[in-house]
Amino acid sequence: MNVHSMSNNRRVLTRPRAGGLLNRVKTPPKKELIFDPHIAAHFPPSRRYLIGVSGGRDSVALLHRLTELGYRHLIVCHLDHQLRGRASKADAQFVKRLAARLKVECELDRTDIAALARRTKHSIESAGRMARYQFFARVARRRRCRTIFLGHHANDLVETFLINLFRGSGPTGFVGIRQVARQTVDGLDLEIVRPLLSVWRTEIDAYVKSRRLEFRDDETNETFGALRNRMRRRIIPYIEKQFGRKVRASIWRAAAIAADEAEWLTGLLDSEKATARELGVKELRAQPRALQRRTIHRWLQSRDVTDLNFETIERVRALLDPDAREAKTNLPHDRHARRRAGKLFIE
Repeated sequence: MNVHSMSNNRRVLTRPRAGGLLNRVKTPPKKELIFDPHIAAHFPPSRRYLIGVSGGRDSVALLHRLTELGYRHLIVCHLDHQLRGRASKADAQFVKRLAARLKVECELDRTDIAALARRTKHSIESAGRMARYQFFARVARRRRCRTIFLGHHANDLVETFLINLFRGSGPTGFVGIRQVARQTVDGLDLEIVRPLLSVWRTEIDAYVKSRRLEFRDDETNETFGALRNRMRRRIIPYIEKQFGRKVRASIWRAAAIAADEAEWLTGLLDSEKATARELGVKELRAQPRALQRRTIHRWLQSRDVTDLNFETIERVRALLDPDAREAKTNLPHDRHARRRAGKLFIE
């Protein structure tokens, strides 16, 4: 990972006026990152928040913008994934110095993500995400602060929506990432806030450049190996070539609508029952099909079942059928859902 500084080093001089002084060097006007008004209204600067900072462009931009807006009670959270040796350590030191310069607190930790992926039989990406949220939960519990800002932006939402669509996710998976979401991690309810979710990457680039901000650049993001990078560099450009550049905004709107509808459906759930160790078959069977799926999805997530898709949800839902021959179905990563004595449970 290399340090980059988005700056315009060219000095633009104009001819002096007759009898006057040389005009001042022209600098590009400062760009702003405009958050959804909902953010300032519901998450005022006077409160304390965690903020996930990798050291990359997006999280650095978010941290700077929040401090510009008067958010002074931030706790920067950075997890060293130990995937790139010295570069990973340099990322952590960069974030630590940045937090000190902005006069906000900082929490650092490290986890061997490669070893975690092997042990849990997850992908590196999935293991990294799991470790980060567990780290956030530890800090949240110790600091008594459950709200965390993350730097996902509009391009991330479009990419996640399409990845989940092509993987066969149902409507729950289509939602991908939300501006405000709640997630239970190790028994702790975290409030995840993404102020940049309506901001495009080009706007973030302009903001970073206008302020000459330094950030860390991960070389692994330049490869085509990861699915997300293929989506970003090949698939979406191809879709835009076929349907025009406005198609990206259309996909974003579809994802936003799905998120709003998902939030409404989630509000209909009995959260306590949906996150219990067991689900009552008879009670769940009486619910509309959409709520059955939503409840099962929430239940599996609360039991730390990952990599969920539509087929997995439907296999579990099939256990509700009183005439079902099978009372057990497979879940990802060598786990199982079973029906016994009128209850669904995971083993």
